[in-house]
Amino acid sequence: MNRGIVVLLLAAAGAWVVAAGDGLGQPNPFSRLTGREQPVEASAVWYERADRRGRIVVDRSGNPALIWQEGSQEVHAVYVNRASGGGEVMLSDTDRALLRVSNLGGATYFPSDAPDGVIVEQIGPAHTLVAAPASAQDLQRIARELADGIGRLNRNQVTVEVPSLGPVDNAYLADAMLLALMGAERAQRRHIRDLRTVRIETGARPHAHMAGGTLTITIEPGRGYAGRPSSDYIRRAIDGAR
Repeated sequence: MNRGIVVLLLAAAGAWVVAAGDGLGQPNPFSRLTGREQPVEASAVWYERADRRGRIVVDRSGNPALIWQEGSQEVHAVYVNRASGGGEVMLSDTDRALLRVSNLGGATYFPSDAPDGVIVEQIGPAHTLVAAPASAQDLQRIARELADGIGRLNRNQVTVEVPSLGPVDNAYLADAMLLALMGAERAQRRHIRDLRTVRIETGARPHAHMAGGTLTITIEPGRGYAGRPSSDYIRRAIDGAR
């Protein structure tokens, strides 16, 4: 079994903690809060797919907006643009169209299982999208899972470096690690062959790049889900796309 190394910077104490990963196989800790503790806002709305294959939340309470499909592990930050022919289109950080809304209010969703689009109908208000708070111990456990997950893909000992900032911000550091694993799983194997370090850091804007065997993911945790790159953006960084 590949044993990953976790480096957790405890910001409050100013100390480094180093531990070896044991492939814990924990249940997925990235449970999504669709708002049981958040206020219902007119800017957050449930839509139901016309093919009856699930519902989505479109949360416009911030900029960029957020889209989450029920049951999915990823919340997408989307940028609203004017669509050709009228209406608006919501694009991911890799310019993938996820939702189009016509001038008359009709909406079409473009999930991976229906890339040509499926009509969605508004069914009522939703809660804003936030992540569950995470402790420093949660980050250690999740980082071990990331290190072991990538290690299984490339047969390397993988180091994960992540700061601990406090429960609210840690939630999005944890989310970034989930997206890093999703991106690595979708990347071409030849591009992750030499990946040995994943570094999660904070910065002025969400970003990801890979150089010299190190994948660096920059997030702005104060912006919530809008402050980290998508799994596809991370996958492109690994594969060398710009």
